[in-house]
Amino acid sequence: MSENVEAYIVIAQQEWALNLGSNARNLAVEFSKTKPVLYVNPAIDINSILKQINTPHGKQRIKLALGIGENTVKAGENLWVHTPATISYSINWLKNLSLYDTLNERNGKGFFNSLKKGIKSLGWNPQKVVVLNDSQMFTALFTKKYLQPLLSFYYIRDNLIEHPYFKFHGSRVEPKAIEMADAVFANSAYLADYARNHNDISLDIGQGCETDIYQADFTYTEPEDLAKIPHPRIGYAGLLTSERLDIQLLIDIAETSPDWQIVLIGPEETVFEHSRLHSIKNVHFLGAKKPSQLPAYMQYLDVCMNPQLLNALTIGNYPRKIDEYLAMGKPTVATDTPAMKMFLPHVELAMGKEGYKQAIEKALLPQNASARNAAIECAKGHTWEACVKQIYTIQNQLLNSN
Repeated sequence: MSENVEAYIVIAQQEWALNLGSNARNLAVEFSKTKPVLYVNPAIDINSILKQINTPHGKQRIKLALGIGENTVKAGENLWVHTPATISYSINWLKNLSLYDTLNERNGKGFFNSLKKGIKSLGWNPQKVVVLNDSQMFTALFTKKYLQPLLSFYYIRDNLIEHPYFKFHGSRVEPKAIEMADAVFANSAYLADYARNHNDISLDIGQGCETDIYQADFTYTEPEDLAKIPHPRIGYAGLLTSERLDIQLLIDIAETSPDWQIVLIGPEETVFEHSRLHSIKNVHFLGAKKPSQLPAYMQYLDVCMNPQLLNALTIGNYPRKIDEYLAMGKPTVATDTPAMKMFLPHVELAMGKEGYKQAIEKALLPQNASARNAAIECAKGHTWEACVKQIYTIQNQLLNSN
């Protein structure tokens, strides 16, 4: 750890108050074990104000955006959260590039002016902080211009420029943000390769996972809503979204193997709610569960799966649930993507209806104890500490070279 670094700034995609599992949040907590950290919420924009104006959370966010209240608050040991006192223009719909770039810089300037006040309130020197930008690509363009930190890093955990919201402007902005960064970190080899097209110092640092609550050798109480479902149970736990999961594949698996019970655990988005899956007798939707409940559900599944769509958005995605499945010692089947290669030989990789059927049949065979233990060890080795150590290594190399 370099003594030149006074603190870390994590510019995040998700608000801290939402308390969702996110890489930025996990990395901020890990950084805070060695240095003070300021986690920065995204600025609110005009569209979001209109949508949230009648909600308690929205009203509070608007007050903070207007500078009413405490914009920088302590959230934990060695950890603070800053909510920007600025309102951004909603400009993603603009097709005039010149106008967009002008307003985007205005948004960035307001964001960093607020952040500098937050840093000052903590008594830190902006030129001694290291910034990690969590794919806030439109803001990242102005980090060095308006903040001038000691180092500025860019972090990629999703191929966001393939998402409809980011595609038009993001496809030209993110390469610039990557090029301007002192180094780029990704959670998969695929995303690191993409970044390396624009910045030579781009590294796959892997993915951390909070596996402490997943104890394969602990006997959990079988959940009541799962207990009434016959075996064999083939399950998925996570957000049920058509952007990332293959609904047709799930239909095919259920209809061609009616003796298998397909168990889907997690909140549904609209397409899933209206899908034909709800009319198939051996498909069971158990709804959203608290993170602390998931180990019990996984323990009583016979096979865990990740029936992911293979598209530009998901191809480089690191599915954290694979670590959770393996940490519970569960036979696991997943769509064959570049990011999944690192889990071999602990998972069965498959493509399409026939591939999944064969892989699930194999996964249903009795487990080998040594193979099971090796899979658990693999998952438990994916820690945030290991990820951050790699960031520190690059950081120190850059500082020493300067």
